Amino acid sequence: SMAAFRKTGDVPDTVLIHFHGAPSTVKEAFARSDWNAVLVVINFPGLSSAYSKPFAEDRELFGKILEQTYYTATGKTSEVWKRVYVSSFSAGYGAVREILKTPSYFEQVAGIVAADSIYAGLNTQELKRVVDDENMRDFVRFASLAAMNKKAFVLSHSAQPTSYASTTETADYLLNSLNMTRMPHTSLSTDALRQTSRAERGQFLILGFDGVSGQEHMQHLKHIDTFWRQVSNRN
Repeated sequence: SMAAFRKTGDVPDTVLIHFHGAPSTVKEAFARSDWNAVLVVINFPGLSSAYSKPFAEDRELFGKILEQTYYTATGKTSEVWKRVYVSSFSAGYGAVREILKTPSYFEQVAGIVAADSIYAGLNTQELKRVVDDENMRDFVRFASLAAMNKKAFVLSHSAQPTSYASTTETADYLLNSLNMTRMPHTSLSTDALRQTSRAERGQFLILGFDGVSGQEHMQHLKHIDTFWRQVSNRN
């Protein structure tokens, strides 16, 4: 399912495509945010494979979504969005990972916000828990460009353990890949979200939070505007 929202006034030239989450919840966060963009919320029933599969089977699907939403918002067919941002919660990362495999889309996406949302497989050849490189390849490329201020990449994670690589483990993987370290940090803490750490280089930002329950995981969606707000080069 797909839902689109925008604030009043002129149609902006920026689109924010969000994967996974009740449209009403995402819309409420969007209303609180300071983004001047068209918000598109996309949901597929199922787990991360439900998000990756449609984009794997149709390599042009993302382009079609961009064209369709631009036409819906503006009535114009010839042009497309000036700036494209994608965000995901939980299983929604499956779509983002797949989209980044197409070089033109990788190029086109100006920024990613992943709200407790990047999971990965584990390398079964290893006895200890080792994150699968292939699953993380394009996220590493995107993070390194964000660290050089060429993209924006904001990632939050809870402390929820999972049988596959958790959002903490994938965040650590990205930090290790870029030779970055976390610092203790609590400036974004609220009753709903207890921040523990922060790591930042250029426009690449990792925000670590406490919380091991499903309910605490859900707070990353409810308060996704907190993470959208960290994207500083969007206008």
